[in-house]
Amino acid sequence: MTRPPSRDRFYRPVPAPWRPGEVVQARAVEIPTTVPAYAWQVVHGSTDTRGRPNVVSGTVLRPRDAWRGPGPRPLLSYGVGVHGLGRDAAPSYLLASGAETELPLIDRALAHGWAVAISDGEGLGMPGPHTYGAGRAGGHALLDTARAALRLVPELTADTPVLLWGYSEGGRNAAWAAELQPGYAPHLNLVAVAAGGVPADLRATARAIDGGPFSGLNLAVLVGLATAYDDPCLWSILTEDGRRAARHAAGLDVVGLVLEHPEPLAAYTTRAEPWDEPAWCRVLARERNGVQAPAVPTYVYHVTDDEIVPAWLGRELARTYRVQGTDVTWVEVPATDHLAGAHHAADAAVDWLATIRLRGDRSFAT
Repeated sequence: MTRPPSRDRFYRPVPAPWRPGEVVQARAVEIPTTVPAYAWQVVHGSTDTRGRPNVVSGTVLRPRDAWRGPGPRPLLSYGVGVHGLGRDAAPSYLLASGAETELPLIDRALAHGWAVAISDGEGLGMPGPHTYGAGRAGGHALLDTARAALRLVPELTADTPVLLWGYSEGGRNAAWAAELQPGYAPHLNLVAVAAGGVPADLRATARAIDGGPFSGLNLAVLVGLATAYDDPCLWSILTEDGRRAARHAAGLDVVGLVLEHPEPLAAYTTRAEPWDEPAWCRVLARERNGVQAPAVPTYVYHVTDDEIVPAWLGRELARTYRVQGTDVTWVEVPATDHLAGAHHAADAAVDWLATIRLRGDRSFAT
């Protein structure tokens, strides 16, 4: 029987600092993938929002069938969409227990023969709460899960082509990972990134959802970023009721956040426009994607009538990357809503990644 992280010693706190991507511990597990695959849960070193060493957990998958090339087997570092703030919402736990709703997306990559690394992200699996919305921590985790996979799976080497893919929170983290990679993980052989439904500007996204059916995600962003930046000024905006709500939210999965906290964020704060607080203005400005562009081909896609993350954010991100010299493919997705877009656009995103060929010895195909 698979135990949730809060009751599984594998996810216990690790006191000593570890280098980014260094494997702390790993264990073989069974995951009900459509494509037969070896699977490991892994705990490894990474770096938090403030540049301090931390430890995150994740999952590594490698198809059982031999890779037939050309070139070495690629590794995809996959970022999941929002799962919640509580540590028991960790993808590594949900994958092993057969409850991960994004497994069909991961299966698409396995069907190409790729190895796949799936980060839990900071504070999911390992003690939380999850630093939801913190782009640097999320980007670091995706890159370091890839580095851990290269150390863990004997077939994978420093020459392994690395791909990034994610949607919604996962798309944001994939974009952050690609932006950070040249300085943070320059030795990773990163070749392409696909980022969908990216909330590139959290303030604009918060305005779009506040008071609607997904309003609870604003409270989650507040808890996640206040935890990530570890700044008392960020917590001070909460009323006493808000502090109680934040403590409760910190243990919830995404369904609980949405159903149990439907109120506008101002119901929990000392001012009607909480994001106008100077400390929050500084944090949200620092969390915008696009200050630095990816150095590899980038596929940005977005649902045209997205009701959670406005589509203009995706268009602007693609434009910002392109202006800085990135080879950008922009695609608008004719899905009915944000959540449907993850599955509607998955085949096209994976097919685009599969067609990226690097020149010379670094080229690969499926």
